[in-house]
Parts: sequence; structure tokens; C-alpha cells
Amino acid sequence: MSRATERPRSAAEWLQFASAGVIVMVMFYPAVWMVYSAFKSNREIFRTPFALPGEWKWGNLIEAWNVGGLGTLYLNSVFVTVMAVSMCVLFATGAAFAFTRLEFPGRTLMYRVLLVGLLLPPPSVAIALFTQLRDMHLLNTHWALILPGAAWQLAFTTFLMRSYFLSIRPDMEEAARLDGANTWEIFWHVSVPMVWPAMLTMIVLNTIAVWNELLFALLFVTDDAQRTLPVGLVRFSGYHSTDYSLVFAALAITTVPILILYFILQRHVIAGLTATAMD
Repeated sequence: MSRATERPRSAAEWLQFASAGVIVMVMFYPAVWMVYSAFKSNREIFRTPFALPGEWKWGNLIEAWNVGGLGTLYLNSVFVTVMAVSMCVLFATGAAFAFTRLEFPGRTLMYRVLLVGLLLPPPSVAIALFTQLRDMHLLNTHWALILPGAAWQLAFTTFLMRSYFLSIRPDMEEAARLDGANTWEIFWHVSVPMVWPAMLTMIVLNTIAVWNELLFALLFVTDDAQRTLPVGLVRFSGYHSTDYSLVFAALAITTVPILILYFILQRHVIAGLTATAMD
């Protein structure tokens, strides 16, 4: 439809846009306030908490980075997140392919058992996980966070990936099988490229979840050299509870990169979630 033939928006539609805009501003303002407060002095934060900085103190970021040892925490979080998300998305994609494209005994029962993972809150399995990781000698290692992080997102990721598989026709996969391709070749060379939008969606959502995970990181890792950013921030805010400029700076350093990642890929995330909702 051309712009010349577009109908004018009604008052009700403009009211909906205005209401949505207000809601977005109210929800997003705390993040904006946190970011510009990171460039203030403590005195300015207390005297004019909601005003922009009179003098932008970029040194707060450097000081927070050095004092909080954020470099090591960042590397640990990046490693744990990349490994956990990669394992989760790959295994979930393979499981979704099996549940939708392959016939085997107990397929429906196995899928329903897997979905039980959607109902379990993390505290309900914390003690059992701790015992299991202790017996496997994985406590105080990155694997104590990678394996639970990947497993905890597996049910949700498989659920959405299965919905996406059901939304696409298997014509190309059947054609590849007629050409002599085996199941692995069909999955890797035909199915994965077709479901890549959904995989990208799950990569973003799982990255946010694993990056922000705190409970397991507190319970399973006590070695400072293995800690991730959420635990490091808890300790940092405890040590510097009265130095709000450093606390805000550390929070900004931690949260802004993940927000940027989401805003860059938000269209792909929305498109992937919309496609999976067709089931």
C-alpha cells in the first residue's frame, strides 16, 4: 500500500501508540538513569539524582573496571555464556529435529518428560545439582556453570525450536533424502539453514539468561578466579555500598553490552518468536 492510499490513523490508534510509548519510557528510564549516573560524582548523585551529569566523569568506568577486577569476570562470563548457549542451542535443535522429523518409540512421552523442565524453579534442584557436581569433581570450575546453564535452558529452547520445525514444510528434507542424503546430512545441511532464524532467536534469549544467572554461580563457584559477572557485582556492591558512582559504573559496564546485543538483533528475535507461535 502506498503512502498516498494509507488511511489516516484514528484517535484510538494514536492513543494506543501514546500509551505504549509511555510504558516503554517508564520501563526503560531506570536503565538510562543508571547509565548517566555512572558518570557522576557521589555528591552530584545525591544533590541532583535525576539530572544529567554536570561534568561527565569517564574515569569512573576505568576505576570500577580496575577496582572490581571486571576484566577477569568478563572473560569468565563470556566463556561460560558462549559454551552453555552453544551446547544448548545445538542439542535443542537436534532434539527438535528428532521430535518432528523422525519416528521412534516413545517420542511423544520423551518430549512431554522434557517439558517438565519448564515447570521446575532453579531452587528446587539446587541441592541435587550441588551434590551431583561435587561427586563429578566439577565444583569451582567453569563446567559447574556451563552444564547446568545449558541444561536449564534446554526444555524451553527445544519447545520453541520444535514449534519452528512444525511451521516449515519438510519438502526440501524429503528431496534431499531422495537424492541419497542420510539423516545427519539432512539435519546439518538442509534443516539447520532453514531454522537458523529460530536458532538466532534462542541464541539471544539464552545469552541473556545465562549471562545474568546468579543462583548457581553463587552456589557452585567459590573461587574468585572462576566467578562470573553477576556474582562479582554482588561482591563489588557490598564492598562499595556507599560509593554509588562506582557501583553505577560497574553496573553500566555489565549491562550495556548485553542491551546493545539485544537491540541489534531484536528484529530477528521478534521474527523468530512470531514464527514459533504458529504452532
